[in-house]
Amino acid sequence: MSGALSAVVLLCLLPLGATAAEAQAATPAPTPSVPAKPPPPGEPPRARATPSEEDQEVVENLELLESLDAAEDLDLLLELGRED
Repeated sequence: MSGALSAVVLLCLLPLGATAAEAQAATPAPTPSVPAKPPPPGEPPRARATPSEEDQEVVENLELLESLDAAEDLDLLLELGRED
């Protein structure tokens, strides 16, 4: 009886494995991040779009966060220097 039960369980799980394999095969592999190639020397450079006000605000906020992070790092270094 145990062998028959194992066979039934195996047959029930077989479609699940096939479905998982199909889903994994359907998912595209992530592309490696490769820097863009520069344009050939004879080609004129493309014009950059001017950032919108919202984009500019995001850039300013990111720069502010970076400077705050750098200030925190500096404070930590100063504190560690005082402990020595």
